[in-house]
Amino acid sequence: MAVKNAIGILETKGFAPLIQGADTAIKAANVELVEWRQVGSGYVSFIVEGDVAAVRSAIEAGAEAASKIGEVVSQLIIPRPVDDLDQTFNR
Repeated sequence: MAVKNAIGILETKGFAPLIQGADTAIKAANVELVEWRQVGSGYVSFIVEGDVAAVRSAIEAGAEAASKIGEVVSQLIIPRPVDDLDQTFNR
């Protein structure tokens, strides 16, 4: 399990770009996939956690891969998230 010093979120329009992005992100760095969510209106997102550098590398690689086959809506990296944020994830 990766050390949780950061979380990263990648949101795409469509499921195929999400899967491509998540696969690439997990292979690119030592991160753990926390969950994926269907946001609505075709928007989906995934969340990874790990150390800050790994999360940054994973999200950048995932966004690049996802953008080759679809639309990346947003990406976010949160270093040292507050502990209460974990309660919003499906664990």
